Amino acid sequence: MLVAGISETLRAEVKKYQDIVERLRLIALNKQQIQAQLGEINNALRELDKAGEGAAVYKVVGTVMISKKRDDVIRELNDLRETLEVRLKALEKQEDLLKKQLSQLEKKLARKLGGSAPGAG
Repeated sequence: MLVAGISETLRAEVKKYQDIVERLRLIALNKQQIQAQLGEINNALRELDKAGEGAAVYKVVGTVMISKKRDDVIRELNDLRETLEVRLKALEKQEDLLKKQLSQLEKKLARKLGGSAPGAG
C-alpha cells in the first residue's frame, strides 16, 4: 500500500513536470510569434519613415486595401508594438517562473528517484 501511495505521488509529480514542459513550449512558441510580429512592425515603420510625409499609404483590412493617413498608420503600429512588447514581457516573466518551478521539481524528482539533480555538483 505504501509503494502504491509513493507511486501515485511520483506519478502526479511527473505529470506536473510534463505539464510545465508543455507550458514552456507554448510560451516559447508565443514569444517567437510576437517577436516576428514586432520585426514586421519595425520594418513597416522604417519604410513609412523612408516614404516621407506626402506618400500614399494603404492598410490591408480583411481582403481589401484602404487608403489611410500616414500618421494614423504610424500611430496604430506604435500602439500595436507597445501592446506586443507588454505581452512579450509578461510571457518572459511567466517563462522565468515556470523554469524555476521546473528546476525545483527536477531536484525533487531526482531525490525521490535516488539520483542527483541534473546540473548539480
